[in-house]
Amino acid sequence: MPEPDPEAEFDMALARAGVVVPPERRAAMMEGFRAWCEMRKLLNEPMPLATEPAFALTQPAGPR
Repeated sequence: MPEPDPEAEFDMALARAGVVVPPERRAAMMEGFRAWCEMRKLLNEPMPLATEPAFALTQPAGPR
């Protein structure tokens, strides 16, 4: 499957959200979108059960 065009994907995301980006802000927003795409790839990988954050947190006991 070919990689989607980031510009087209960005435009589709904006259209779905109903967001209009002023032309002078487009380059900065596109840079943020590309960074988000890279982060999404990392976060989409399966996490080993031992490192799952939900198992690392403990809640203090509340009043009884």
